[in-house]
Amino acid sequence: MPPALSSLPFSLRVMSHQPQSHHRENPPGARILVIGVGNLLLKDEGLGIHVVRELQKKEFPPGVEAIEGGLTGISLIDFFQGSRKVVLIDAADMNLAPGTVVRFTPEEIRSPSRNPKFSAHDLGLLEVLELAKALGQCPPEVVIIGVQPKEISWGTDLTPELRASLPRVLKAVLKEID
Repeated sequence: MPPALSSLPFSLRVMSHQPQSHHRENPPGARILVIGVGNLLLKDEGLGIHVVRELQKKEFPPGVEAIEGGLTGISLIDFFQGSRKVVLIDAADMNLAPGTVVRFTPEEIRSPSRNPKFSAHDLGLLEVLELAKALGQCPPEVVIIGVQPKEISWGTDLTPELRASLPRVLKAVLKEID
């Protein structure tokens, strides 16, 4: 059985497959990259992947790319190259009602008053972003869309609360790419 979400560190995991992508022909430095992270085998933990799959059904404006980050960790940095903005989507324990959608910046996450715990991934998202910055590979703008999960346990379906939150998450992401 997976660990309780409240005991998990704020982090990401390494991906085992090549991400799907749309609009790879966009010029470097001009694209907005949307990355959904999570584990599809742990119910609400797979939220980011479910969101990206819904986004991939839509027609994007030029310069927008959506990929499944899966269980990616440090290799997220490779995806950042050529992006002016990155929007990350993940489950986040914020002690709110299940399905609550919150927009964060890396600076806000560092704030003691806002200390969300993101999904059960191996490498801390802030650590990845700081490393990307140190390497000169961090996009100028990074936004994280966090959604309060209800259940992180074995299963491939989102809980009804998170399934119901999908339109709000999609709206938040689309607002970021407009």
